[in-house]
Amino acid sequence: MLKYHSLRDKVFSLKNLYAAFKHVKKNKGKAGLDRVSIKQFESDLENNIQNIHKELKIEIYQPSPVLRVYIPKGRHDKRPLGIPIVKDRVVQQAFRQIIEPIFEKDFSDNSYGFRPERCCHDAIRRLELYKQEGYTEVLDADIQAFYDTIPHKLIMDRLREKIADGWVLNSIENMLKAGP
Repeated sequence: MLKYHSLRDKVFSLKNLYAAFKHVKKNKGKAGLDRVSIKQFESDLENNIQNIHKELKIEIYQPSPVLRVYIPKGRHDKRPLGIPIVKDRVVQQAFRQIIEPIFEKDFSDNSYGFRPERCCHDAIRRLELYKQEGYTEVLDADIQAFYDTIPHKLIMDRLREKIADGWVLNSIENMLKAGP
């Protein structure tokens, strides 16, 4: 199996960090615990990106705890949501932009949630195609609090199957540990 080495410099490249901010800005979102909004972060963007670049490069970057909020789910339930500070969202996106293509090709063609270049309309078109082929039932599964309960060891073991860059693996593990 192909393993990826030397991803570190790709993660903290300025080009990747600026692209990561652009993506974070597009997704909008509220401020985290530090109360710095995307707009405020952008008002000093060059300095903020340079600081992230430096912190990642010299290995002093530490993710901040997330702001825990509860959003409605259904009629009576609430779902916990962790909101990272903007800086951490940029860092997370920078990592995602580098490692997502490594794993994307292994995902099921029938998977549509949180996938690049895919949306719920694509899933509906796929269902309509299956219906034309004679299928009559759909299974919709949702694992309650999946991301809050999945053991980090499982995530890290899966990452280690393809990534050999210890800096990337350690950084992701630190991000997983940065809870509320």
